[in-house]
Amino acid sequence: MNKFILSGVALMVSSSLTMAATNNTVNKDFESFDTNKNGEITLTEATGRLAKHFDKIDADSNGSISSAEFNTMLEMKKNREHKKPQFSDFDANNDGAITAEEFAAVDKHHGKGHKKPDFAKIDADSDGVISKDEAKGRLLKGFDKIDADGNGSLSQDELKAAGDKHRGKGHKKPDFAKIDANSDGVISKDEAKSRLLKGFDKIDTDGNGSLSRDELKAAGDKHRGKGHKKPDFTKIDADSDGVISKDEAKGRLLKGFDKIDADGNGSLSQDELKAAGDKHRGKGHKKPDFAKIDANSDGVISKDEAKGRLLKGFDKIDTDGNGSLSQDELKAAGDKHRGKGHKKPDFTKIDANSDGVISKDEAKGRLLKGFDKIDADGNGSLSQDELKAAGDKHRGKGHKKPDFTKIDGNSDGVISKDEAKGRLLTNFDKVDTDANGSITSAEFELVKKMNPVHKMHKRPTFDMLDANKDGKVTQAEFDTFAQQKPGMEK
Repeated sequence: MNKFILSGVALMVSSSLTMAATNNTVNKDFESFDTNKNGEITLTEATGRLAKHFDKIDADSNGSISSAEFNTMLEMKKNREHKKPQFSDFDANNDGAITAEEFAAVDKHHGKGHKKPDFAKIDADSDGVISKDEAKGRLLKGFDKIDADGNGSLSQDELKAAGDKHRGKGHKKPDFAKIDANSDGVISKDEAKSRLLKGFDKIDTDGNGSLSRDELKAAGDKHRGKGHKKPDFTKIDADSDGVISKDEAKGRLLKGFDKIDADGNGSLSQDELKAAGDKHRGKGHKKPDFAKIDANSDGVISKDEAKGRLLKGFDKIDTDGNGSLSQDELKAAGDKHRGKGHKKPDFTKIDANSDGVISKDEAKGRLLKGFDKIDADGNGSLSQDELKAAGDKHRGKGHKKPDFTKIDGNSDGVISKDEAKGRLLTNFDKVDTDANGSITSAEFELVKKMNPVHKMHKRPTFDMLDANKDGKVTQAEFDTFAQQKPGMEK
C-alpha cells in the first residue's frame, strides 16, 4: 500500500475520474485488441502497455492472451487500488492503542525504511541458498540477473550485491573479462546476457558476430551521451557505389528507409541522408510540394498519389469527400497544423438536412466520436446549444460539476446503474460506497468534494491523530480523525 488514505473510496474515484482518459489500455476491451476475432490477442495485435507487458499477462506462455488472461490483468489492476487502512494495521500488539513507535513502523512500510527481504525466510529448505523454486515475485522475475555466477541459486552475497545495485551503490560497468568466458578477447553472442544480448547487434558495429572491447566502450560512451556521431555514410555503403541500398541499411536507418528515400529509387544518396538529418534537427523542413505529389499533373492529389502522413490523414484533409485533395484543401490542412485559421465547426454545414439539429449520421470525425458526451439530453441529436456547451468545456469555460437531479432521471433521490452514464457508470461501484446498487446524493457530493483538483490532500502526522496528546492514538481518536478529515492521505 503506497498511500495511507483515510478518505478511501472517495479519493480513488476522484483519481479514477481525472485519470481515466489517459489509461487507454485498460479502457479498451478485449474485442478491440482481438482484430481478427479469433478469441485471442497475439503480440502483433497488442498495443501500448498491453504489448509492453505481454509476457506477464500471457500466463500460460502460449504466445497469445486469452479473454480470461485479459480479465485477470484488469482484476489485478483493480486490486492494486488504494485500500483504507484499519486501526489494527497500526496496533501491532493489539493493546487497543497506537504508540508513536507502532505508527512509525507502518510509516516505514509506506516508502520509508523498506527492509531487505529476509534470506532465511525465503530459503525454505535452509540449505544456505535460494533456489528458483523458493524465489517469488520480483526476486523470481530478476533471478537470472541476481544469479551472478549462473549456478541456478542465489547466495547471500548475490542478494546483497543486488540490493546495493538497487540503491545505486557498487554499480560497475560490465567486466569484459568476466563476460568473455573463453578468454578469446571478444564476446560472442553465446557469452552475452540480458541487456548486452538484447542490444548485441547494435553494439556489434562491424557485424562480425562478436563484440570487441572498443565496440563495448563505444556503446558505453553513446549511452552516456558522449561520442555519439552521425552515421558514417562510407562505412554503411559497404560496396562503395555511392549510395546505401536497403540491404546495407541497419537499425533505425533501415526502419526509416522509405521516408528518407525521397526519390523512391530504392537507395539513399548522401543528400537524402543529409536532408533527413536536417529534418530531425528541425531544419530544412519544407511544406510538401503539391506538383511533385500530383504525379499525373491533373491538379489534384489522388489517394494513390499520396504517401506517408499525407496518406494517413487523407480523409481528414479531403474536406469535400470527393476522394482527391485540392491545393486549397492541402493549404487549409497546413494552416490548421500551424494553429492558424482553425475555425469552430460550422453547424449549418454539418446539419445537412437543415432540420436544426445534427444527427449521428451527419456527424463526422471527432464530433462523431464524442457524440454521446455532447448529446447532453440523450435524444440522439445535437442542438446548437449542446455544441456550444461542448466548445465552452473544451476551452475550459463554463465547465460545471455534474448535476445529481439531472442524472436521477426518475427523481427517486438516488442514481441507479441504468441512469448513470460515462465515467460515472464506469466508476459506479466505487462511488456506491455502501454497495446497495444505487448512488445517494451524499455519495455523489462526497466524490465532487474529494476531487483532487479542488482540494489538496495533506498527509496526517502522529500528532494530528493523537488528539489528547497522551502519546497514544486510541480507536476513537483514529475514527474521529477519519470522519473529520476525510481528505487527508498518506
